[in-house]
Amino acid sequence: DTLQGQFRELALAGVDSAMLSWWGRKDWKGKRDDADSGANTDELVPACLDAAKRAGVYISFHIEPYGGRSPQTFIEDLRYIHAEYGPHPAVWREGPRQLPIFWLYDISAQHSKQDVKSWRAALDSVRGTALDGVFMCLWIGDQGDADFVRDAGFDGAYTYFGAVGFTPGSNPQNWPSIKASLDNYGKFFVPAVGPGYDDTLIRPWNAHNVRDRRGGRYYDAMWEAAVNLQPHGVSITSYNEWGEGTQIEPAVPYTSPQGRRYQDYNPESPEVYLEKTA
Repeated sequence: DTLQGQFRELALAGVDSAMLSWWGRKDWKGKRDDADSGANTDELVPACLDAAKRAGVYISFHIEPYGGRSPQTFIEDLRYIHAEYGPHPAVWREGPRQLPIFWLYDISAQHSKQDVKSWRAALDSVRGTALDGVFMCLWIGDQGDADFVRDAGFDGAYTYFGAVGFTPGSNPQNWPSIKASLDNYGKFFVPAVGPGYDDTLIRPWNAHNVRDRRGGRYYDAMWEAAVNLQPHGVSITSYNEWGEGTQIEPAVPYTSPQGRRYQDYNPESPEVYLEKTA
């Protein structure tokens, strides 16, 4: 089926783990996603885990800013995720204690400085327990980010954005100094690479943030900068975030009945970005 085929593509591209966009527990009463669609991503986790296992790929959890998210609700999320999904062999684990990794989007020095003590208390409360994990917050840049990572008790930071220069953290020229500042505190750095950026189909006012793919050279340059850094890991934004034009999933020319034209990779093959990733 489609889901199995997608995980098979990730495996062939050499991807170790897919980040699942997770908008809270299936019984959570609150905002589900930025479009307020009510999409319940938690209901899809079992199928994703099973498909990942069959493909030889793993899963980690990208904890999105669902309505009401806080350090306290995140502890409840950990209890739930560990209980519901922790035993599954497709959950990505790493390090001597084989801990799962959690990516906390929009938890950063810019967004969360006022909550630094609450995050520290929450994360300290699970260290060395069955709820422990590797906890990564977002690096925006120029906001005292390294001190936030340390003081809030996170294990490291990731940059997420694939649009070069959208944030200081998404500029590869800044990556060596970011990594050095985190190394100084014994923290991990995970830069994000992407093939380009174009969200004008859903945000027509955002054309100034378009990053042209340049026939794949944009992706190549980000990967070169990331690999040269020898970081803890590299994330890709994204496999199939079509709305923001960051997908590396195979693409063929397509225009919807309404006249909306979607990106393709002509004159390269539909699989060019998966091939580059491999």
